Amino acid sequence: MGKAEKDYEYAVRVSNLFAQLMTKSLSERLVAELTHEEITLPQLQAMRYIWLHRNATVGEVAEGLDISYPSATNMLNRLVRKGLVTRHGNPADRRFVEVQLTEKGERLTRQVEEERTARLKQVLDEMSPEERQSLIDGLTAFILTAVENDKQMIEEICLRCGVQANGKCPISETYPAVGCR
Repeated sequence: MGKAEKDYEYAVRVSNLFAQLMTKSLSERLVAELTHEEITLPQLQAMRYIWLHRNATVGEVAEGLDISYPSATNMLNRLVRKGLVTRHGNPADRRFVEVQLTEKGERLTRQVEEERTARLKQVLDEMSPEERQSLIDGLTAFILTAVENDKQMIEEICLRCGVQANGKCPISETYPAVGCR
Protein backbone atom coordinates (compact mmCIF):
# COMPACT_ATOMS: atom_id res chain seq x y z
CA MET A 1 0.00 0.00 0.00
CA GLY A 2 1.41 3.37 -1.04
CA LYS A 3 1.60 6.51 1.10
CA ALA A 4 -1.40 8.10 -0.63
CA GLU A 5 -3.56 5.04 0.06
CA LYS A 6 -2.45 4.99 3.70
CA ASP A 7 -3.26 8.71 3.98
CA TYR A 8 -6.75 8.15 2.53
CA GLU A 9 -7.34 5.18 4.80
CA TYR A 10 -6.23 7.19 7.83
CA ALA A 11 -8.35 10.18 6.77
CA VAL A 12 -11.41 7.93 6.53
CA ARG A 13 -10.69 6.49 9.97
CA VAL A 14 -10.20 9.94 11.53
CA SER A 15 -13.36 11.32 9.91
CA ASN A 16 -15.35 8.31 11.14
CA LEU A 17 -14.01 8.83 14.66
CA PHE A 18 -14.87 12.54 14.51
CA ALA A 19 -18.41 11.75 13.36
CA GLN A 20 -18.79 9.15 16.13
CA LEU A 21 -17.48 11.59 18.73
CA MET A 22 -19.92 14.29 17.67
CA THR A 23 -22.85 11.86 17.49
CA LYS A 24 -22.21 9.70 20.54
CA SER A 25 -20.50 11.97 23.05
CA LEU A 26 -21.86 15.40 22.17
CA SER A 27 -25.36 14.31 21.16
CA GLU A 28 -26.67 10.89 22.19
CA ARG A 29 -24.87 10.61 25.54
CA LEU A 30 -25.63 14.23 26.37
CA VAL A 31 -29.34 13.74 25.69
CA ALA A 32 -29.39 10.62 27.89
CA GLU A 33 -27.58 12.44 30.72
CA LEU A 34 -29.62 15.63 30.71
CA THR A 35 -33.13 14.54 29.78
CA HIS A 36 -34.97 12.76 32.50
CA GLU A 37 -37.95 12.86 30.16
CA GLU A 38 -36.66 9.90 28.15
CA ILE A 39 -36.27 12.06 25.07
CA THR A 40 -34.69 10.52 22.01
CA LEU A 41 -32.10 12.32 19.93
CA PRO A 42 -34.57 12.74 17.01
CA GLN A 43 -37.13 14.23 19.43
CA LEU A 44 -34.51 16.65 20.73
CA GLN A 45 -33.63 17.56 17.14
CA ALA A 46 -37.31 18.37 16.55
CA MET A 47 -37.38 20.49 19.69
CA ARG A 48 -34.22 22.29 18.60
CA TYR A 49 -35.74 22.98 15.18
CA ILE A 50 -38.87 24.43 16.82
CA TRP A 51 -36.68 26.48 19.18
CA LEU A 52 -34.80 27.97 16.23
CA HIS A 53 -37.89 28.46 14.03
CA ARG A 54 -40.61 30.06 16.12
CA ASN A 55 -44.16 29.11 15.13
CA ALA A 56 -42.97 26.42 12.74
CA THR A 57 -45.64 24.34 11.09
CA VAL A 58 -45.69 20.55 11.23
CA GLY A 59 -44.72 20.53 7.55
CA GLU A 60 -41.74 22.82 8.19
CA VAL A 61 -40.56 20.55 11.01
CA ALA A 62 -40.84 17.55 8.69
CA GLU A 63 -38.89 19.34 5.96
CA GLY A 64 -36.31 20.71 8.39
CA LEU A 65 -35.61 17.26 9.83
CA ASP A 66 -35.87 15.56 6.44
CA ILE A 67 -38.59 13.19 7.62
CA SER A 68 -42.08 12.45 6.32
CA TYR A 69 -45.07 14.51 7.43
CA PRO A 70 -46.65 11.49 9.21
CA SER A 71 -43.36 10.81 11.05
CA ALA A 72 -43.18 14.45 12.15
CA THR A 73 -46.80 14.31 13.29
CA ASN A 74 -46.18 11.17 15.36
CA MET A 75 -43.02 12.60 16.91
CA LEU A 76 -44.75 15.88 17.76
CA ASN A 77 -47.69 13.98 19.26
CA ARG A 78 -45.26 12.24 21.64
CA LEU A 79 -43.67 15.57 22.56
CA VAL A 80 -47.11 17.09 23.20
CA ARG A 81 -47.96 14.16 25.52
CA LYS A 82 -44.71 14.79 27.41
CA GLY A 83 -45.64 18.44 27.88
CA LEU A 84 -42.72 19.72 25.83
CA VAL A 85 -44.55 21.04 22.75
CA THR A 86 -47.93 22.63 22.08
CA ARG A 87 -49.88 22.74 18.82
CA HIS A 88 -52.34 25.33 17.68
CA GLY A 89 -54.09 26.22 14.48
CA ASN A 90 -52.99 29.21 12.47
CA PRO A 91 -55.89 31.69 12.65
CA ALA A 92 -55.01 33.03 9.19
CA ASP A 93 -55.09 29.58 7.59
CA ARG A 94 -56.58 26.67 9.51
CA ARG A 95 -54.87 24.14 7.23
CA PHE A 96 -51.59 24.92 8.98
CA VAL A 97 -50.87 23.67 12.47
CA GLU A 98 -48.10 25.54 14.24
CA VAL A 99 -46.01 24.07 17.02
CA GLN A 100 -44.21 25.78 19.87
CA LEU A 101 -42.11 24.63 22.76
CA THR A 102 -43.67 24.81 26.19
CA GLU A 103 -41.68 26.56 28.90
CA LYS A 104 -40.48 23.12 30.01
CA GLY A 105 -39.52 22.20 26.44
CA GLU A 106 -37.65 25.45 25.89
CA ARG A 107 -35.78 25.08 29.18
CA LEU A 108 -34.72 21.52 28.30
CA THR A 109 -33.66 22.46 24.76
CA ARG A 110 -31.65 25.43 25.99
CA GLN A 111 -30.00 23.30 28.70
CA VAL A 112 -28.88 20.65 26.20
CA GLU A 113 -27.62 23.28 23.73
CA GLU A 114 -25.66 25.13 26.41
CA GLU A 115 -24.10 21.93 27.77
CA ARG A 116 -23.21 20.70 24.28
CA THR A 117 -21.51 24.01 23.52
CA ALA A 118 -19.69 23.96 26.87
CA ARG A 119 -18.37 20.44 26.28
CA LEU A 120 -17.19 21.28 22.78
CA LYS A 121 -15.56 24.46 24.07
CA GLN A 122 -13.81 22.46 26.79
CA VAL A 123 -12.16 20.24 24.17
CA LEU A 124 -11.27 23.21 21.97
CA ASP A 125 -9.76 25.04 24.95
CA GLU A 126 -7.36 22.14 25.47
CA MET A 127 -6.03 22.62 21.94
CA SER A 128 -3.47 25.27 21.05
CA PRO A 129 -4.74 28.25 19.03
CA GLU A 130 -2.88 26.85 16.02
CA GLU A 131 -4.53 23.43 16.42
CA ARG A 132 -7.98 25.03 16.72
CA GLN A 133 -7.40 27.09 13.57
CA SER A 134 -6.10 24.02 11.73
CA LEU A 135 -9.23 22.11 12.73
CA ILE A 136 -11.48 24.93 11.52
CA ASP A 137 -9.54 25.36 8.29
CA GLY A 138 -9.43 21.61 7.60
CA LEU A 139 -13.13 21.04 8.27
CA THR A 140 -14.08 24.11 6.23
CA ALA A 141 -11.96 22.98 3.28
CA PHE A 142 -13.41 19.48 3.49
CA ILE A 143 -17.02 20.73 3.58
CA LEU A 144 -16.55 23.20 0.72
CA THR A 145 -14.77 20.62 -1.44
CA ALA A 146 -17.54 18.10 -0.83
CA VAL A 147 -20.37 20.50 -1.72
CA GLU A 148 -18.49 21.90 -4.72
CA ASN A 149 -18.82 18.51 -6.36
CA ASP A 150 -22.41 17.95 -5.23
CA LYS A 151 -24.51 21.13 -4.92
CA GLN A 152 -27.55 19.10 -3.80
CA MET A 153 -25.58 18.27 -0.66
CA ILE A 154 -25.80 21.92 0.42
CA GLU A 155 -29.50 21.49 1.05
CA GLU A 156 -28.97 18.14 2.75
CA ILE A 157 -26.37 19.34 5.26
CA CYS A 158 -27.76 22.82 5.96
CA LEU A 159 -28.08 23.24 9.74
CA ARG A 160 -31.22 25.39 9.40
CA CYS A 161 -29.96 27.78 12.05
CA GLY A 162 -33.16 29.82 12.12
CA VAL A 163 -32.97 32.63 14.66
CA GLN A 164 -29.30 31.83 15.32
CA ALA A 165 -28.26 32.41 11.70
CA ASN A 166 -25.50 34.98 11.64
CA GLY A 167 -23.83 34.47 8.28
CA LYS A 168 -20.76 32.84 9.85
CA CYS A 169 -21.14 29.64 7.93
CA PRO A 170 -18.76 28.39 5.25
CA ILE A 171 -21.68 27.43 3.04
CA SER A 172 -23.58 30.73 3.28
CA GLU A 173 -20.31 32.67 2.90
CA THR A 174 -19.33 30.71 -0.22
CA TYR A 175 -22.83 30.33 -1.67
CA PRO A 176 -24.74 33.47 -0.59
CA ALA A 177 -27.63 32.64 -2.93
CA VAL A 178 -28.42 29.65 -0.72
CA GLY A 179 -29.12 31.90 2.24
CA CYS A 180 -29.53 30.90 5.85
CA ARG A 181 -32.74 29.42 7.13
